[in-house]
This record gives sequence, C-alpha cells and structure tokens, in this order.
Amino acid sequence: MKKICIPLLLLLLIGLSASAGCMMADSGYESAPMMAESAVYDRNIAVDSSAAYPDQKVIKDGWIRLEARDTRAASEEITAIAQRYNGRIQSLSLTSSGMRDGREQFSANIVLRIPSHSFEAVMQEIESVGTLTHREEKSRDVTAEYTDLYAEKRALENQVGRLSELLGKAGTVEEILKVQSAIDTAQLNLDRVTGRLKLLESQIDEATITVSVREGEPIGIDSGFSITSIVNTGIAAFLFMIGIIIVAVFALLPLLVIGGIAWFIVKRRKG
Repeated sequence: MKKICIPLLLLLLIGLSASAGCMMADSGYESAPMMAESAVYDRNIAVDSSAAYPDQKVIKDGWIRLEARDTRAASEEITAIAQRYNGRIQSLSLTSSGMRDGREQFSANIVLRIPSHSFEAVMQEIESVGTLTHREEKSRDVTAEYTDLYAEKRALENQVGRLSELLGKAGTVEEILKVQSAIDTAQLNLDRVTGRLKLLESQIDEATITVSVREGEPIGIDSGFSITSIVNTGIAAFLFMIGIIIVAVFALLPLLVIGGIAWFIVKRRKG
C-alpha cells in the first residue's frame, strides 16, 4: 500500500507544479495591445517621476533708454560691457537721424542676453554710459511651469521606453502597428515638451536687456554758433545762390536771344 501511495503522491505534486506554472504564465502574459493601452501617459504619474525643484526659476527682462553725445561710441561701450559679463549681442540696429551742426547723428537699439546672475550689475553699468531717461525691470516666476514641464518630460521618456519594450514582444502585425502608433504619439509629445523646456531654460539662464540710445541736444557752443557750423551755413547759402543764378540764366537765355534779334531788325530798318 505504501509503495502505491508514494508514486501517486509524486504524480500529484508534478501535476500541481505544472498547473501552477500554467497559471503564472497566464497571469504574467498580456497581449501587446492591452499592455500598450496600459502604458498610456498619465499626467499624475509625472509628479512622482521627478524630484521637486526648490530653486526659484525666474525670467528677467530689462529696458533702458539713454541719451549720449555719440551713439556709435555708446553702442561700442555697451557691447564691451556685455562681453565682459560673458553676455552676447542678440541684435543691434543703428539708424541715421540726419545732419546737425555739420555732423551725422544716429540712434541705436541693442538687445543683450546676459547671464541672469549678472543682470543687476550690467543694468547699472549701462546706465553710466549716458544720461538715463527711462529704466524698467520685469521678473516672472516660472518655477511651477518649469517643474511641470520637466516632470512631463520624464514621464513621456518612461512611456516611450515601456512602449519600445512592448514592441519587441508584439506577435502579430496588428499588435506591432498599434504599439508603433502609440510610440509615435508619445515621441511627438516628448519632442514638443522638450522644445518648450529648452526655450524656458534659455530664458531663465539668460536675462534680456533692451537698450535704446539717441543723441541728446547739444549744449553751449555746439548749439549752432560754432565756427564750423557758420562756415558750412555760409558755403551752403553761397552755393544755393549760384544755383539760382544759373537756373535764371538758362531760363531767360531764349528770351534774350529773341529780344536781341528783334532789336537788331528794328535798328536796321531805322537805319
């Protein structure tokens, strides 16, 4: 009896082991479409996928208007200030304002990108380049937006990774197409969020300062009573009169010719 029971017990254990293995295999297997659906991005998971950012993220912008004696020289000095603080010139436009006191005048508009930690120092140095007529500063706290974008980026990266793993497990063409479509959508969203995050980071790291420079009214002898301005005005008036005389001569020349001929004929008849 014992000899018969022992083989029966062994067979029973083998059967239970096989059944357990099948149950585990069935419970561990999911079709690729179902797993792809379960991998859909959940915005709430994003909060858990990244650490909070205690550092404040701020975008700084500044505007300065100056009056200077020489706009071109002031522009060169402002450029040198930006370079000294490891900044850069984003744009610079120089516009002629016409002639005054025998000298061409200019106005300039300069846009600087400066490391954010040097914002105040650069603003103060630029003010000393000329006479300050306007100053404005603006700060925008984007800490929440930055943290949200970064968390969304991390979650989308995880989603793309999970879907890529599922693509390797897909067994049919339908499953492959469905998982690939989910990957394409997730990658598109990831690229969009990454682009927004990079733009935001560049605005946080570099402050923007817009400087407008124009030449102020001259004082004292430069206000129109200099020797140079008097000589230039006299020469201009002389040339203007010469031009009028030349125009008058050419305009009256036909009349003079006709009058001369008529006078000659009348005189000859009288003679």
